[in-house]
Amino acid sequence: MIADDIWNDLFGGFDRMNKRIEDMFSQMDMGGSDVKTYGYTMYQGPDGVPHVREFGNCGSRLAPQISGSREPFTDVTQEGDLVRAVAEIPGVSKEDISLECTGNVLSIKVDTPGKQFTKDLALPCKVDVDSARAEYNNGLLEVTMDVAGQTKGKRISIE
Repeated sequence: MIADDIWNDLFGGFDRMNKRIEDMFSQMDMGGSDVKTYGYTMYQGPDGVPHVREFGNCGSRLAPQISGSREPFTDVTQEGDLVRAVAEIPGVSKEDISLECTGNVLSIKVDTPGKQFTKDLALPCKVDVDSARAEYNNGLLEVTMDVAGQTKGKRISIE
């Protein structure tokens, strides 16, 4: 038996399998609004309690619901008296981004013919909405807000 025949017998099947996989992926349409995204982030809060936050455009893994809008990847941190929210929103201009803040929720919305993003971010504390500053550069949106002034406790006398 010739060495080439042995080689083809052992590894020839890999070439056929690789070709079939390439054909399957080339037939998939990976663009458009029907792309499904689902994931979760696990973290431990400052109180020591573990949290799980889901993201994506499919709703929950228990009850999938497809939406035409995508959910951007986000991160929210509190650094002293400053709350920083960062969102990845590629392929849009800053004029297309709508931001609203109620003090404890930051809402991000983009609604253009080609791109749709929506996300309501729960903030770690109440923020001063008037102090909000936003920058958008290279697909990254960064919003910084001051923590709302805390009222000091008052001693109450018992009569």
